[in-house]
Amino acid sequence: MAEQARKVAAHHDWLAATYDANYFEHYAIYHRVTRENLRRHLPPQAGSLILDAGGGTGIWALELAAWGYEVVLTDISTGMLAQARAKLTAQGLETRVRLVEADIRAMPELADDSFDMIVCQGDPLSYCGDHMAAIAEFARVARAGASVIASVDNRACVLNWLRQSNDLDAMRCLLETGQALTPDEQEALRYVIHAFTAEELRSAFESQGFEVESVIGKLCLAHRLDGLVASDPKIQEQLVELEQMYHADPAYYPWAGHLEIAARRSRD
Repeated sequence: MAEQARKVAAHHDWLAATYDANYFEHYAIYHRVTRENLRRHLPPQAGSLILDAGGGTGIWALELAAWGYEVVLTDISTGMLAQARAKLTAQGLETRVRLVEADIRAMPELADDSFDMIVCQGDPLSYCGDHMAAIAEFARVARAGASVIASVDNRACVLNWLRQSNDLDAMRCLLETGQALTPDEQEALRYVIHAFTAEELRSAFESQGFEVESVIGKLCLAHRLDGLVASDPKIQEQLVELEQMYHADPAYYPWAGHLEIAARRSRD
């Protein structure tokens, strides 16, 4: 586990300076869908406390703070936290977001029953090394009735990628365990991810006392769409509309790069 955490941190330290530039344009539609799903589950009271677990450069922490919420952003990468800190300072939001270097599997810095919502975007549950420990931590720090919105890697999508590599052993490992190695060219930065089926994702949250409200595919229709096409505003609007119509239908999950769960901690 320690080696997994070291590699994840090193990989994201290496990515940190270019992370937003590399991902944002390609993920324009992805972010639209994410944003609208987050809005549906926001706490009703301004000033509520939200955990951005594995929040990286602060893409969502900044938005949540701008919407009037107090945020704690945790991340295992000091490089990603440095980028988040710089953006918070530039936007004058540093007083609304607390940055904590922490592994989502164990966050002793955070008190029990303290958060009104938990956001976990960018798939930290897939690469943390023990997603059940992380979900148990979410259950510990979430208040009764708090929502969790988390994205993970989709097993069907990873299988399609492995099929192209003709690596039968890797395919078998994925099918039997859900695990696969990241495709980074630098061996020192490769680590294991866990790619989920929708049923496995539901079961993982239910086993920790969460009530699952929805699972969607992100993106079912626009996954890996050409960037020039995806940047056309008219096409974006049409794709977002289609995504929202069909991304909760399990028939379309296999085309999605990621799955996103919305769950609520039981009030019992």
